[in-house]
Amino acid sequence: MKIGDTLKTSKPIRSQKTGMMLPREGTFVRAIENMGRELILVSFGSAGEEYLFPHEIVQE
Repeated sequence: MKIGDTLKTSKPIRSQKTGMMLPREGTFVRAIENMGRELILVSFGSAGEEYLFPHEIVQE
């Protein structure tokens, strides 16, 4: 994945920060590893940014 790639969530996801349901489409920001797990930072525009697991996203 490259910065700016369009991603879709594989299922509806609720934001841990705001409690709102996130849009199904976002853009890739970066990937990090934390405690042996890969996390993907996805920008959902005005809904903010959230870290998701790789199995929660589908690359378009």
